[in-house]
Amino acid sequence: MEDAQLPSGLLEICVLVGPPVDEIREIDKVAQKGLRSFQVLEPEIASVFVPPFVSKEEAQSSSAGQSSYQRVARRRSFRKKKERPKVESGSDNNLDHRETTTEEISVPKDIDLIGLPQLCFPGGLQVTLEPKEEHFHFLIFTDVLGNRTYGVVAHFFRTIQDALGMSNGQAYWDSSMSSNKTYEAYVPFAICVISRYPYYNSLKDSLSCLLVQLKSSRNISLDERIKEYAAKLSLIPCPPPGPLHLVFSMKPLQIVFPSREDLESPIIDLDLHLPFLCFSPKQVLQIIAYILTEQRIVFFSSDFALLTLIAECFMVFLHPIKWQHTFVPILSQHMLDFIMAPTSFLMGCHLDHYKEVCKVGEDLMLIDIDNGNISFSGNGIDYEDCDVPDIPVLAAEAFICSTENLQLHYDLEQSHRSTALDIGEQRLRRRMWQQNLNNEIQEIALQLIVDIFRDVKVHLNYDHRVFNSGEFLKTRSPGDQAFYRKVNLGT
Repeated sequence: MEDAQLPSGLLEICVLVGPPVDEIREIDKVAQKGLRSFQVLEPEIASVFVPPFVSKEEAQSSSAGQSSYQRVARRRSFRKKKERPKVESGSDNNLDHRETTTEEISVPKDIDLIGLPQLCFPGGLQVTLEPKEEHFHFLIFTDVLGNRTYGVVAHFFRTIQDALGMSNGQAYWDSSMSSNKTYEAYVPFAICVISRYPYYNSLKDSLSCLLVQLKSSRNISLDERIKEYAAKLSLIPCPPPGPLHLVFSMKPLQIVFPSREDLESPIIDLDLHLPFLCFSPKQVLQIIAYILTEQRIVFFSSDFALLTLIAECFMVFLHPIKWQHTFVPILSQHMLDFIMAPTSFLMGCHLDHYKEVCKVGEDLMLIDIDNGNISFSGNGIDYEDCDVPDIPVLAAEAFICSTENLQLHYDLEQSHRSTALDIGEQRLRRRMWQQNLNNEIQEIALQLIVDIFRDVKVHLNYDHRVFNSGEFLKTRSPGDQAFYRKVNLGT
């Protein structure tokens, strides 16, 4: 009997990212001197958690009776620096001397850990004087074959004293710390969960639960708590297509991983109405036109989370058409030269870099999410005046009419209902409302794609794999032909 492969779990890898320990010590020294200005630090990988979570001894003991079912994955090694206290004779309580060793870790072959720290801190890693609220953003990785993996990043903050005590996630007492220090500074860390499935909201919920547990588990090392979380997540399979969703309990929440409608449908675990809260229906249509005509597109926002979520919404609107070009919803501050690429792309970066991108980029469609503005790079031309034809008139009118009838505000929809008395009921109501709204938006978007390309099939020659564009254009109204020329001929 040939070996069969079990369905993979949701988790590919979980990574803890933060500043190097020696740089934290330097900041500690600066803070003790009363200085309150800290340089931006370079983040690095502190810990890596990769399934399966079994020790070598457990693996060896089970190898004799190994089942014919096993999980197969191509893997490669990653060397991670790990700092441990160096104990010297006659100085058993002195932890100021430490040695750096390397630990070899097996990671999935298509996961690039080298560039991950920058994407976990796309705006740089900055120590702060005031504690900041935990926050999230989302990542999308595309390999050379076009396969995508998805990351959810949770940022949390620790005092310098706690950060020194973590030492790459391993708890130990640092004798240099004093309980009577009067200064306070906060060091950011990030936990990144990477999955082959775009479960943005569900993974965000699970990480939110983990952050609550980290606050209440001072007696357990950070690494152990994250490893426990990652091990649970690795056991969750991707829900099969159909009406049933998968529910996972992680205190204090019940987390729902929605299934896809069928194998050909995308997994939808984000709020598809977000673009309509940021742009008018006409602007949404114009952005769809940019994508269909394969322009060079850059999204901007002061919120890194919105960059990925808005871009991914537009990818869903295109279904079953797929964007075949470069897709990098978040560029770190060190990756801005990517926008000089001569080919079609869809990228995103922080709003602070808007003017810089305008100067260095040519023929870019600049989309400001925060202010709901669309412009053309170089000369400030408004999107209505740039050389990109509009969506065909009848299809556009039907889309605008349908979207204007959508109820996009949850509070208005729920104003007549009784108050939910527990968080479970509140989340269920919101999830059902969002699911129904997502279904409506998907139907409207699919109808738009059908209206635009309704008669394309008639002009396909299946025997010779040729599309008769000339005959097709003759069937289009004169006002719509410019759009179809741009889509089909690229001219």
